[in-house]
Amino acid sequence: MTEYHFRLILSGPFTGQLSDEELLDATDALGETGCDDCSISVHGRGLELEFDRVHRSLQEAIASAIHDVERAGYVVESIQMNREAVLPVRSS
Repeated sequence: MTEYHFRLILSGPFTGQLSDEELLDATDALGETGCDDCSISVHGRGLELEFDRVHRSLQEAIASAIHDVERAGYVVESIQMNREAVLPVRSS
């Protein structure tokens, strides 16, 4: 199993700027459905979840995260990943 790092941008049953109560409710709901492997932050129109999810493949990691998010009542608007370039280092 491999740990995969990705972000899900969510919309949900809230409108406009999230209140502290809505953020706490979202944290509880997401935690109850298995999203205890992510950091939650406020995004322009909703929430951003930054996952470090362990799974057999990237596709399965993302699919399971989306499933957990939808069970909590939220909608995934987009999936984001960081691309890290790894360059070989040569000694002269």
